[in-house]
Amino acid sequence: MTSNCRSTLFDGGANLDEIVFPTKDFSGLTLRLYDTERDEWSLNWVNSLTGRMSPSIVGRFGPNGIGEFHGEEIHQGASVRCRFIWSGITADSARWEQAFSTTGGGWETNWIMDFRRTA
Repeated sequence: MTSNCRSTLFDGGANLDEIVFPTKDFSGLTLRLYDTERDEWSLNWVNSLTGRMSPSIVGRFGPNGIGEFHGEEIHQGASVRCRFIWSGITADSARWEQAFSTTGGGWETNWIMDFRRTA
């Protein structure tokens, strides 16, 4: 899987990445937008299979540099709470984690990606 990110949009207030899943025969695109009035980011996902944007996942980065974002997601036909965590962010790397909560209780992490800048 490969991801290409363009992070120089709106003077840093927006970025766009495309991720290709060659073994799954689809691609995805994330548009991230910074809302200056709310001081929060919205993460907006669309995949090449449907061409429809999912509901926004919103949140912000704390003073520790970790970003936490929440929203609703449709998973296997049911609405679930969704959480993204961005951490370990450097000039050349970052970690992203996705977790779902179906009962309003604990979080179950179901996807982790470690990003590394390549030449």
